[in-house]
Amino acid sequence: MLKYLLFLKMKALKLIIAFSLLGVTAVLIFNSYIRQKNKTETPEPSPEVLGVPTPKGGIEIKIDERSFLARYILVENTQDIILLPNFEEKQTSQALLEQSGCRFLVNGGYYAQEGYPTGLFITQSKTLKKHIASSLSDGVYSINDFETPRITRLTPQDPLRVALQNGPMLIENDAILKLNLKRDEEARRMVVGVTGSNQTVFLVVYDSSSVFMGPKLADLPRALELFEKSSQVDLADAMNLDGGNHSVFISEDINLRELSPIGSYFCIK
Repeated sequence: MLKYLLFLKMKALKLIIAFSLLGVTAVLIFNSYIRQKNKTETPEPSPEVLGVPTPKGGIEIKIDERSFLARYILVENTQDIILLPNFEEKQTSQALLEQSGCRFLVNGGYYAQEGYPTGLFITQSKTLKKHIASSLSDGVYSINDFETPRITRLTPQDPLRVALQNGPMLIENDAILKLNLKRDEEARRMVVGVTGSNQTVFLVVYDSSSVFMGPKLADLPRALELFEKSSQVDLADAMNLDGGNHSVFISEDINLRELSPIGSYFCIK
C-alpha cells in the first residue's frame, strides 16, 4: 500500500513538472509571437521617407563652427540633361521620377505661387517665360543646340534647348563672388555649376543632422571654394538654385526629397 502511494506521488510530481514545462514553453512562444507581431505592425520609419540619406559619406565642409556635407552629380554628357516644368502640376519628386524615367533628379529654380517661373525658362527649346531684370536672379544656366552648357549673366543669343534664370551667381570666371544680402537664413542649398571642360555639376550642401537645413546663402560661395579643394572639381561658373523645403536631390547614393512642391526639375537620363 505504501509503495502504491509513493508511485502515485511520483506520477503526480512528473505531471506537475510536465505541465510546468508546457506552461513555460507556451509563455515563451506567446512572447515571441507578440514581439514579431509588434515588429511587423510598427516598423521603423524609413530613412528614405524622412529624406535622410541612407549611406554615409559625402564631402565635409566646415564654415566657422558649423559642419556640413556636400554631394554632387557630375554630368559629362550634356544631352542627358532635360529641364521640365512642374509649376501647375505640383507632382512629388517620386511621381516625377517614376513618370520621366530619370536616373537622377534635381530641383530647378524659384517659382511664383500662381504657377509660373519667376525668370527665364526654356524647356525643350520652348520659351515659357522671358528674361527679367533681377538683382537676386542674376544668373542663367543654359544649354544650346550644340549641347554646350553655360552660366551667364545675360541670355545667350544662340538657339537654346534649356535655359533657367535663377541666382544669385556664386562663381564667375573661376572667381568666388561675395554676396551682400539684407536677409539670410540657414537652409539646404542647391547649386548648378559648369566646369572648365564644359561639364555640368549639380551640388547639394546640407546639415546631416537636419537635412532641410544648411549654410546661409552668404556662406555658399565659401562652401563651394572648400568643395572644390576637397573634390578636385573645378567650377568655372556656378549659381544658386531653389533650396530649403523646395529642394530635391536624388542620385545613386542619396535621396533628399522635398517638403514642399518644386516648380521645375532637371531630369538626368
